Amino acid sequence: ESVKDERQFGTLLDGLTRLNAGNRVHPRWGETMKVASNFLEVGEYNAIAATGMLWDSATAAEQKNGYLAQVLDEIRHTHQCGFVNYYFAKHYHDPAGHNDARRTRAIGPLWKGMKRVFADGFISGDAVECSVNLQLVGEACFTNPLIVAVTEWASANGDEITPTVFLSIETDELRHMANGYQTVVSIANDPAAQKYLNTDLNNAFW
Repeated sequence: ESVKDERQFGTLLDGLTRLNAGNRVHPRWGETMKVASNFLEVGEYNAIAATGMLWDSATAAEQKNGYLAQVLDEIRHTHQCGFVNYYFAKHYHDPAGHNDARRTRAIGPLWKGMKRVFADGFISGDAVECSVNLQLVGEACFTNPLIVAVTEWASANGDEITPTVFLSIETDELRHMANGYQTVVSIANDPAAQKYLNTDLNNAFW
């Protein structure tokens, strides 16, 4: 992880800054990133709490190790998403919306729906429901369109900052999906848990 961070932040702060990458971003895409980067930061932040709860509720050493590794990943991802806003605020020609990201997020028309998706579902208070929302649905189903596809759109619009950060985040996601699989496998034969599992899945998708 430290090697990935050095490569990522070194590229952003040195190479891309010298190339004036922040000002080569298409203006409409720059406005789009004022929305996208804010929401993802919230999701990563709440994922710290979700995986911490999973670690606390697990008994198997292997599961606890997996969840703890994910806690550390999510802390890293929260910093990375915050750094995207920081970079745009410092190097993009129109920093408004990046330099006050949290205020911009709260007044956005999409905020309530995104808050339900990225925040409330990850910290519902039930460890299995958190896992289903975060690891099975959020990370296994939607990180491809949310993170991988965004990097393609970003690159097509002259943004080299977002792919540098988001693809570094995506390299950790497979481990998180494996954690979600292990969560479901560990409780699949428990009749008490089976009663609620399908409801959790329905709530998570809708």
